[in-house]
Amino acid sequence: MRKLRRIYAITSVLFLTVLAISPLKNHFREWRDIQKQYNQEIQKLQFRVKSVPIHLQQIWAVDLDRIDRCTTCHLGIQDGRMRELPQPFSAHPRIYHDMDKFGCTVCHQGQGVATEFADAHLPSEFWDKPVLPRRFTEASCGQCHINEKLADTPQLNRGRELIEELSCTGCHDLAGFSRSFAPPLDGIGQKVNKNWLVRWLRDPASIRPETKMPNFLLSEEEVNVLADFLMSFKTPPGGARLSPLPEIYEQKKDDETFIERGKTLFREARCISCHLVDGRGGKLAPDLVKIASKTSAQWLYNFIREPRRWMPGVEMPQYGFSEEDIAAVVAYMKSEFIDWEAEEADTVQARPPQPNFYEKGLAVFNQYNCSGCHRLSAEKIVENKGPELTTIGSKPLFQIDFGQTDIPRTLFHYLDEKLKNPRAFGENMRMPLYSLSREEREAIVTALLAQKDEPLPAKYLRRMPKPPEYQPQGEVGRIIEKYACLKCHTINGTGGTIAPDLSRVGSQLQREWVREYFRIPYSLRPIVEERMPKLFIKEQEVEVLLNYFYTVLLDDSISAPRAFDFSDEAVARGRGLFWEKYGCQSCHIVGGKGGYVGPPLDRAGKRLQPGWVYHWLLNPQKYKPDTIEPRTGMSEAEARDLVAYIMSLKGE
Repeated sequence: MRKLRRIYAITSVLFLTVLAISPLKNHFREWRDIQKQYNQEIQKLQFRVKSVPIHLQQIWAVDLDRIDRCTTCHLGIQDGRMRELPQPFSAHPRIYHDMDKFGCTVCHQGQGVATEFADAHLPSEFWDKPVLPRRFTEASCGQCHINEKLADTPQLNRGRELIEELSCTGCHDLAGFSRSFAPPLDGIGQKVNKNWLVRWLRDPASIRPETKMPNFLLSEEEVNVLADFLMSFKTPPGGARLSPLPEIYEQKKDDETFIERGKTLFREARCISCHLVDGRGGKLAPDLVKIASKTSAQWLYNFIREPRRWMPGVEMPQYGFSEEDIAAVVAYMKSEFIDWEAEEADTVQARPPQPNFYEKGLAVFNQYNCSGCHRLSAEKIVENKGPELTTIGSKPLFQIDFGQTDIPRTLFHYLDEKLKNPRAFGENMRMPLYSLSREEREAIVTALLAQKDEPLPAKYLRRMPKPPEYQPQGEVGRIIEKYACLKCHTINGTGGTIAPDLSRVGSQLQREWVREYFRIPYSLRPIVEERMPKLFIKEQEVEVLLNYFYTVLLDDSISAPRAFDFSDEAVARGRGLFWEKYGCQSCHIVGGKGGYVGPPLDRAGKRLQPGWVYHWLLNPQKYKPDTIEPRTGMSEAEARDLVAYIMSLKGE
């Protein structure tokens, strides 16, 4: 009994000690000192701020079923006056949502119920979702804004674009993303020479620095057997047969006058609007500077004549050249765009293939999943994809093999290192090396972190449906496809964004100006690299397009509300508004004076329709949400006077 009493006494003392230490320990918590420091800081301000009581604070986001205690330390986060205070007292730069409904961790991650800095912000033994670095915070927007492109998430938007441009879905399942065009490989044995192909497989960026094709870090043996395998495919897509070169090419391919004619046509067609040549031109299509050392004259001739027949899906326009014109262009390209170093140094062509090159090459082709991007009509081609990425943003750390790397154990560090050095996590990895800048890697990581599998209330999700694809029919559709108009222009939500939207072109531009523009296109913005090429489009095709533009592609809402006043007095008032009150010359050139941001307006009176100018001036963002044209708030009367002045600019 005495022993039992002794044990009871000792236990009681220990229990009382614990009871005494617990409140004492709580008294010295880190967050208490932070709240006391906050109360001291606000006393130094020029305005009055109520002191906070020393106790825990929390937000209960009911719909999200989470509790965040972040505001225990981040005390000035909702008070815009606190922007100049240091962290953790500074105000949030801009709060897009009601914090009481959303809390903090839904956007910033971290452990919301923790009250110690390390537990709340950093990865720990039982919590592998640290606070996202600021450079990746836009990823959280992508959880709810699934197909929506927001003006305030440029990095997320760019990351999503890069995932499609680089065709990541060729190797990874990633719901909601598509892949970009890659040339089919049927007939590649007739298209390229073996010297070029071997150099390309070794390191694509060494030949074309801007290429989207990654470096698969192939061994020399893999390069050789894969090149031999691909060169064995001589039949073009669909079993088509290349037409022979016209006789005039063989007769005049070395004639300087004929070559000069091809050079003139090359320049008139503005091929550099899409293609780079010696570092100059557009970036929409491959660099042509070494094309003569890559491709045969016969293939070039056939491709220029009918691009989509030999490369289905390519967005190259079919120029209205004659056969003799095409022959001259090919003669110029074969004489000018030569890789002289490769021609002198390479002797690959003379090396005979291995006896079992086909089987070995097929194995390499399948191992690196080349069919993920390139179509090849051959037996035994198999799909060999990498891990699914649809929910990569929710992947637990225990499922990630960091290998022997010494990078911090976080998901975003892993993804960044994977993009920078894909073979760092193991010698048997197959992921190729992309030539990505740090900014591009961070954009892609941001987009991948947004790919989560976490339950969120349906009312918080914004899945923007893609508009139905616009497919013009009949003769108009044939012409639009022939000249690849939707590569650059958008019509009714379908197409590119490089050139102006044509959905309401019949209400924007004057018919005669458009007709003349088709004949001799010129740049409205001299500082823009990608310009409208001269397509050598036939007159009857122009008339078909014009009839379609001015009967179908109209917007009745931007027609003139009533007759405009084009009197000298109205023009004079508009001139004053243009040059003085609104300073339009800051962006637009008139008479050789002004800025280069917007298009010159010297011939606007012959180009634009007054109703369009009027509505654009009142609300430009209605017609082009991302335009930098300011919405000035001008009155309707001022807009009418400006229309009178702008329509008086005939360039005469």
